Amino acid sequence: MSAAGGDAAIDVAGVTKTFRTWERSGAWSVRRPFRRRRAGRAVALSEVELRVGRGEFVGLLGQNGAGKSTLIKLMTGLLLPEEGTVRVYGLDPYADREANARNMGVTFGQRTQLWWDLPARDSFAILRDIHGLPGDAWRTALAELDDVLSLSDFWDTPVRFLSLGQRVRCDLAAALLHRPRVLFLDEPTIGLDVLVKDQVRELLARLAGTGDHCVVLTTHDMAEVEALCRRIVVIDRGRVVHDGPRDRLAVAGAESVFLVEFETPPPPLDLLSAEVVSAEGPSVRVRPLPGADRARVTAELLAAHPVRSVRYEGATAEDVLRALHGDPRRQRAAAPGAGS
Repeated sequence: MSAAGGDAAIDVAGVTKTFRTWERSGAWSVRRPFRRRRAGRAVALSEVELRVGRGEFVGLLGQNGAGKSTLIKLMTGLLLPEEGTVRVYGLDPYADREANARNMGVTFGQRTQLWWDLPARDSFAILRDIHGLPGDAWRTALAELDDVLSLSDFWDTPVRFLSLGQRVRCDLAAALLHRPRVLFLDEPTIGLDVLVKDQVRELLARLAGTGDHCVVLTTHDMAEVEALCRRIVVIDRGRVVHDGPRDRLAVAGAESVFLVEFETPPPPLDLLSAEVVSAEGPSVRVRPLPGADRARVTAELLAAHPVRSVRYEGATAEDVLRALHGDPRRQRAAAPGAGS
């Protein structure tokens, strides 16, 4: 699934990045609390290869500390690789920071890029001047973003008084205002309620459909990945352990279940399309059998007993990673020194 060299918007080749660590030499003592510390190196990324094509929407998954944020910081020019090269539309992100910044938009979870004491609309005006946007283009872009994210309801409120959901929507708009060719989204919907998540996903789905933006999304919400990303890259212990279509990752062993709330505790269920995982009173969890789709499982559940609600619980990123890490071959591939 790697993009060909000439078609790659992002080209990460053989990148390794380590960080210095310090260890105490000997036990701590009341008499000698300050002992000489020994320096060491922690490997954040090891020989990472990643190519993302123009217009691709890629999900970047990994446990905390796996190296996702380090990789994004290398691609945005915040860090310099020790070995290997990083190119974003042919630019070295670290050496060509200003040119690279004009090409990209970035959101980092709950870290805002807006001016704290100014209304959000004033921040958009400042970003217009920073990126040198013509007035008409700026107004058109802002109107399009307002149409999806409903920004005008609160964009005259100082940023410090915005709710988390409002601030995240404004940050996403700020990242998209100059129509960047590359977009890095690090947990863009973290902490948001369902309605705001739907708004953000609608906007991201539009971006995915246009093919005009190269997007790299990191998230722990697998539902977001399923809705937006056709290609998944998984990083574990600083190495890429999976790079391929989303459907191939689903076969890795992560489970999905239906949570069914019946009107009353049901009798033992004998289903053709699913098996019962657990049952506690009126709450029952069932797992689809191989080859059974959601519609078939739902229809059979509705016919089995009076149902109050059915909720599909797609695999979380943690489930997917747990399934991947449970494969001894993948564990060996992710181990230090493997493949060298």
